[in-house]
Amino acid sequence: MPQTTTLTSPEIWASLDEKVQAGDEDRWLSSRYAPKPERRALIALYAFAYELARVRLVVTEPGLGAIRFQWWREALEEIEQGETPRAHDVVGPLAEMLAEKRYRIDALKRLVDQFEDAFEDADRTQQPEALLTATAARVLADAHGWGQHIATLAPHVAAMRRGESVGYGPVVPRAPKAIRPAVAHLRLRRLYGKQSEAGNLSRRLCVMRGVMSGKV
Repeated sequence: MPQTTTLTSPEIWASLDEKVQAGDEDRWLSSRYAPKPERRALIALYAFAYELARVRLVVTEPGLGAIRFQWWREALEEIEQGETPRAHDVVGPLAEMLAEKRYRIDALKRLVDQFEDAFEDADRTQQPEALLTATAARVLADAHGWGQHIATLAPHVAAMRRGESVGYGPVVPRAPKAIRPAVAHLRLRRLYGKQSEAGNLSRRLCVMRGVMSGKV
């Protein structure tokens, strides 16, 4: 069972929050509406995913990529075995959230596998958008009945974020209130399809409306 006795400092949490805001502002905006304990779990998860996603940006050789992904596998295995977490600004918070059972370690391992597959094939469509969103939703509610909608909508919105011409996408029912801080950013697809780039205020209002209404 994952265990940790070292609590992450407020300074590290603040730094991690800034990292996610800079690297994945869409999800960061949604996470603002989660209660503080769940928000921290979301931020640790998103920072972890950001580290995996950016491998393609910092290395080009398959061997170097494999080393980085294996480093994360070993870090997770050490947490699982109850060892002291590695000295890394993401590993410590992850260990703390795993100890609180905010998410399952097998889901994190699958994220590593799927990000590596996408890296090896140089195919961003393989990145685990649905798994990441589903894991985030589980932080907020174990059962919510919106799993299939996440599976179809999350990859579609990711394609829109990449600038692909895929249209508005599937029509889905309102998101359950409990999981909205994990999925409200999907509403930003209403802005992605426009020719002009959305301003900061427009993006924040869009996510806020997603949280308030559940319409994404």
